[in-house]
Amino acid sequence: MRLDRSAMARGLAACAAMGLLAMPPVAARAHPHAHHHAAHAHPAAQADVPAGPPLPDGQVFLPPPPGPDTAQRAADASIFAATRALEGTPRWKLAQADNRDTPAHMVSAFSCAAGFTLPPEQLPELVGLVARIEKRLTPAVNAEKALWNRPRPFTEAELSTCIPLRADLKRDPSYPSLHATLGWVTGLILSDILPDRTAAIMQRARVFGESRVVCGVQWQTDVAAGWLNGGVLYSAMEQDDGFRQEMDAARAEVTALHATMAAPPAAECAIEADAAAHPPQ
Repeated sequence: MRLDRSAMARGLAACAAMGLLAMPPVAARAHPHAHHHAAHAHPAAQADVPAGPPLPDGQVFLPPPPGPDTAQRAADASIFAATRALEGTPRWKLAQADNRDTPAHMVSAFSCAAGFTLPPEQLPELVGLVARIEKRLTPAVNAEKALWNRPRPFTEAELSTCIPLRADLKRDPSYPSLHATLGWVTGLILSDILPDRTAAIMQRARVFGESRVVCGVQWQTDVAAGWLNGGVLYSAMEQDDGFRQEMDAARAEVTALHATMAAPPAAECAIEADAAAHPPQ
């Protein structure tokens, strides 16, 4: 069953977020550490949102981001500072590549984890599914971001980032990470399609989220919350008949392509493996 195949990956997300969940609960609209300046709106992302059953309310199941003078907040700041030393390294360049979160790149980024090349142009069903999920989840995650309105790391210390800082990124709240949420969901989709590759696929989903920390555009706890977010939202989408039909079409497409594709470049896979072995800390 699909739920059985993805349960382990969702459990990993929950474990990654245990430090966050240990924080005391607060009323969502009364969160004392929320920043009350206006959050950046995303009107384009909310246009043409695919229909579907209501998604779980992240304001209920997500913990708040770490408040001032907490151990988690201090750890976030330490990790941000330490990872600036990665500038110019292969890990830094991987973070730059992972910044491209288009559906096509999200699919191709999992080639090493899948064990064979995933060319987006030959996977229209899978890429289309990821694109529709992005449209479906982006407004929900943006609502979560607007609630807590956490500033990005680079707004507190002018240190290097792996990408140019656009004005919209500077205005966009940091918690939880939309990149990490979408990367985790893409990993769960591919794990459901290729269950024998689940461990490698979800390792890549972890690295994809950690690239945001290496890049310097999000805190470690933003990314951990994104993993939890992705697991919960994917579980909800799995219950929808339309989603299951799209999954079946994507599964058939990937299965048919598998036998015809070669392994991805070994050098690229070695960089990803090294990134997985050295998480931000």
